Amino acid sequence: MLNSDNALEQINTLLDSLNCGAAVIDRAGRLVHVNSRLCAMFERKCEDLEGASLLDLYTDPNDRRAIVEMLDEFHKKREEEFYIPLPDGKRLPVMKSSRQIPGPPPLSDHSIVTMVDISQQKEAERALREHFSYVVKVSDTALQQALDLKDDNQLLEQRVRERTAELHAANMDAIYMLAVAAEVKDMDTGAHVRRIQAYSRALALATGVKDEEAEQIGYSAILHDVGKIHIPDHILNKPGPLTTEEREVMQQHTIAGEKILSPRGFFDLARTIARSHHENFDGTGYPDQISGDQIPLAARIVHVTDVYDALASKRVYKESWAPARAAEALLRLSGRMFDPELAAAFHKLVTEGDLRHHHAR
Repeated sequence: MLNSDNALEQINTLLDSLNCGAAVIDRAGRLVHVNSRLCAMFERKCEDLEGASLLDLYTDPNDRRAIVEMLDEFHKKREEEFYIPLPDGKRLPVMKSSRQIPGPPPLSDHSIVTMVDISQQKEAERALREHFSYVVKVSDTALQQALDLKDDNQLLEQRVRERTAELHAANMDAIYMLAVAAEVKDMDTGAHVRRIQAYSRALALATGVKDEEAEQIGYSAILHDVGKIHIPDHILNKPGPLTTEEREVMQQHTIAGEKILSPRGFFDLARTIARSHHENFDGTGYPDQISGDQIPLAARIVHVTDVYDALASKRVYKESWAPARAAEALLRLSGRMFDPELAAAFHKLVTEGDLRHHHAR
């Protein structure tokens, strides 16, 4: 076997120490070395896997085409969601990464493939979707019952108010659960969405929006990034700059967020914000490249508050900025990224200390 080469033997030893599944494959897709963790994930003995071809393990034609494509582009780095076929016919979802081993042949005739079990994350996402669907159904039932009772006597009118309050509470629970799930994928605690709610409500009021509408903008802003549920973790949590391809995938969270949200009227504003909160005032944003007043007011408001909170908060790739410095940055981008009126109003909220009052509310 090629692993008699000293360098390849050292790589095999290193892979054996990893806590994730790992293997060395050659250009033909043959498993030259498989660590014990990957054998356990395949639910097979290592001696049965070593020497086997990946094409023999995957029988689905689409999966075989994906493997052939990986082998044809052997030199390319790849990260993607895939799966491991288990002996009982089930599939174990994994995040698969592959890297060609640098150096002259025969080292460069091999790649390292790692696989990380993401079954728990997938199950959590499935359970969340089911729970959200259940809440929506319960909410619709509660609303219909409330409407049926509306024409009855005073006692029944009281029940209508109670049912309406329950409906609102159920919707708010669903909103916060979805928002926190999206932020967990982005390695946030959920505090970000609460700040965005408070900041967006405060900015709406500062620009003359009435109390009720400002409240709606606030709680709808919580769901601005719900579409990140569909973005792979390795892109969301990447500490460095994204590639062009990764950036295009990331930008899809706006469209995904709009599609995730219920078509009922309660979520109209949230859908608008989810789709358009990355549109720039000069038309250079995404996904629709609209500009100025074409961008809905609520989305323009959330664009300002979302960027401010990103600057003023610590992230994996940066330290937090002082509030005044973050607010000044918004003014410098006024007219390009942000509505000038909104950027100026938010700068005033920050510098005069009114923002802390709204956040503590």
